[in-house]
Amino acid sequence: MNGSISPTTLRVEQAWETRMASRIPRLLAALALVLLVGCDTTVPQVSSSSESIPQPGRDFESGASLVLVDQSEPAFIVFTGIPKDTDEATLEEIRSTVSTEDKVNLLTWEQFTDNVDSYAQAMVVINDYPDVSVVDGLVCLVGKAPGAPWGLTWNGGIALTNNDYRHTIEGYQVYKSNPDAYSPNGDPRADPVNPGGHLPAFGCMY
Repeated sequence: MNGSISPTTLRVEQAWETRMASRIPRLLAALALVLLVGCDTTVPQVSSSSESIPQPGRDFESGASLVLVDQSEPAFIVFTGIPKDTDEATLEEIRSTVSTEDKVNLLTWEQFTDNVDSYAQAMVVINDYPDVSVVDGLVCLVGKAPGAPWGLTWNGGIALTNNDYRHTIEGYQVYKSNPDAYSPNGDPRADPVNPGGHLPAFGCMY
């Protein structure tokens, strides 16, 4: 087992945890302690277009000007919006760190919305939530709650908390070891990455 979430993502998430402590008890600050089974990830080609393509559920004023995309782990991909009011010194530090990390990219908001479907196609192995517009919901979450580490999981779910990510890792390990041994959680209330657990709270359920 090897690998850990990128230091850049962790710094942004820790800032979010400080701001949102009264609303979200525990975020991803401890995720660096979680080890995963190594696996190659597919990095889609990111468009250089500066114009976004309007799509259902994505027509809103984003609170993020940039999006940190962290593909360091095989079980999920983390999208963290960088708030528009982030000072230039912090932005420069983020850009500098990202330039040294192979599987972390910093995109403009327009690049993110243009390419998020490609990222989803590369990440989602099976979709346990076909009745939910997860990608549109994810875009909404990243834009409406910048600074939070929103994860798209290998099975089409959405992760935020440390518990969400641990659950994702465990399910992925089961599936990779024996796909026939994996079965979706049929009870939404007991499924921490069911999109219905995060999307409605931010008005992002489509």
